[in-house]
Amino acid sequence: MRPIRSLLILLVAAPLAAQTALVSDAIVRVPAGGQTVAVLKAGTVVTVGARRGEAVHVTFTGWIDGSKLGAARDSFPVHLTGNIAMRLRSAPSMKGLILGEVRPGTGLFTTGKQASWANVRRGGWVDAKVLPRDATPTARAEAAAPRTAARNEASKTAAKPVAPVKNAAPPVAAGKAAAAPPPAAEPAPVIEPVPSGAMRVARSAVARNAPNGLVVGQIGAGVIVEPLARSRGWVRIRTEVWVPERDVVPADSSFGASLSAADLRADPEGTRGKTVRWEVQVLALQYADPLRRDLAVDEPYFLAKGPGSEDQLLYLAIPPSLLGEARSTQALTRLLVTARVRTGRSQPVGIPILDILSLARQ
Repeated sequence: MRPIRSLLILLVAAPLAAQTALVSDAIVRVPAGGQTVAVLKAGTVVTVGARRGEAVHVTFTGWIDGSKLGAARDSFPVHLTGNIAMRLRSAPSMKGLILGEVRPGTGLFTTGKQASWANVRRGGWVDAKVLPRDATPTARAEAAAPRTAARNEASKTAAKPVAPVKNAAPPVAAGKAAAAPPPAAEPAPVIEPVPSGAMRVARSAVARNAPNGLVVGQIGAGVIVEPLARSRGWVRIRTEVWVPERDVVPADSSFGASLSAADLRADPEGTRGKTVRWEVQVLALQYADPLRRDLAVDEPYFLAKGPGSEDQLLYLAIPPSLLGEARSTQALTRLLVTARVRTGRSQPVGIPILDILSLARQ
């Protein structure tokens, strides 16, 4: 049977936000006021979306060295590996104009490849001061409102001659209150930014793991999705959703559901690379010194105790993407962490070291 090109699930194309150039250098943060994911130079063109207070959501694109991109992280298909920021360029070449830099650990969408270069896209929040005054949807709507009102009034005046008013109300006498002014118009709605090429679910749809496969959930009407592939009347999509950390487990085959800290110490080589999900208690945020040979110098880590009821000291290495959240974590806080074993018995004191993949406060 020939593949059916039309979709069984009707989707409506989402509107795109406007583009503009930055008037000064911009720090891109996620969420607003949170961790820095990129720094963009003045003149870089961005797609402008919602405004919340003094923060505006923008989306930027550019070219980056594809060899520095790693596996999926969070809801992003790739992330920037290593410990240093990478330059974002306007073209897939070292001669391309430098648009800014992307911080290590940042999740990214890829929109194309050329040789060893990858075209990437990411959104985040910037200070409204780095954009032209009329760049945001709200500002454009406010600027357009007086002009629109003037045109409408002129049209009404031209279309209808002025006639004398019968039974007009007498003028307000001195000392008496005037009539209350009309209520102010409601502000224009804010358009949330969406990825280029994204689509909107027109009606509630059942989600399956394959065409005619097992039901894995349901997507409500209005949800923005990103199409990835089409086959026999089905479309494979990506969307961003949130679920409680306690309700998910690692999907890789190395997940050791029943591994304990004692297991790691007993078989340090055999458990290397295994993924665990443990409840631990944070004792302190520290930075590695040269004596801890299995940690990089100045690498941030939690000194923790656990897992669960085990009274075992642990070193939990913190990636750059989680460092901001780690700094806000108080001593004696209990965390649910998903982590990968770096070594079950580190030198010189034999404490297990794990690399944190995700964390959630208990």
